[in-house]
Amino acid sequence: MEFLAYFIKSNYAILYKSVEVLAAITGIFLLRKYKQDLAAKLFIFFLIYVNLIETIGSYPRLIKKNEDLFWIKDLLNNTVFYNNFWWYSLTWTIGSSLFYSIYFSKVLKSKRLKLIVKRVTSVLILIQIVLYIFKFNTFMSDSITEINLIQLTLIMFVTSVYFIELINSDAITTFYRSLSFYIATAAFVFIIVQTPLDFYQNYYNSKDDNFVILNRIVRLFSIMFMYLMYTIGLIVSKPEIEK
Repeated sequence: MEFLAYFIKSNYAILYKSVEVLAAITGIFLLRKYKQDLAAKLFIFFLIYVNLIETIGSYPRLIKKNEDLFWIKDLLNNTVFYNNFWWYSLTWTIGSSLFYSIYFSKVLKSKRLKLIVKRVTSVLILIQIVLYIFKFNTFMSDSITEINLIQLTLIMFVTSVYFIELINSDAITTFYRSLSFYIATAAFVFIIVQTPLDFYQNYYNSKDDNFVILNRIVRLFSIMFMYLMYTIGLIVSKPEIEK
């Protein structure tokens, strides 16, 4: 256990970044396969987008560890840009919420379910924006638990709607060929695992080694599971062409 904890602590960023890049590269190589599948292409572009925001969002770590960039660190010190909470709140928390909602509204067959997803998404995104406005100072310097929970709730909702439609359709017999199934499964499991961690984030104690280790292990394996599922899904699935 001690070796695993040390290994994860030493290689955490490399491990999760590797699976993110793997999924994106797989998607790029398979773009021709999905050239007539609009939803799949949207998903591949999302994977590229995630890698871009992760790369840009890593700037605090770079300027704090690279002596050649200390001048940037000094320049940004005591400003909201010294940390990257604001960046991930805008690009990931809202960005991923919008993506999953748009993606599943495209793959759903029922017009009624599409409408429900769009309305629920509009309400929850509006609540997120209102929270950003009223908690602007927190938004610029730290993550906001309520906004993260809304994001998790929205993703869980749209994936659940997809599963309900899948179970009640003939497509259930060939679910293993559908990219949407792999995306929904990966995102749903990720959310189920991440929600308790985000909920108890306020009780996070960096001095509690056991909690830090558990938190890192759970987050890492949930991330790796999600992106590996995405990669497998892209490889084994068949394009879904709208008729």
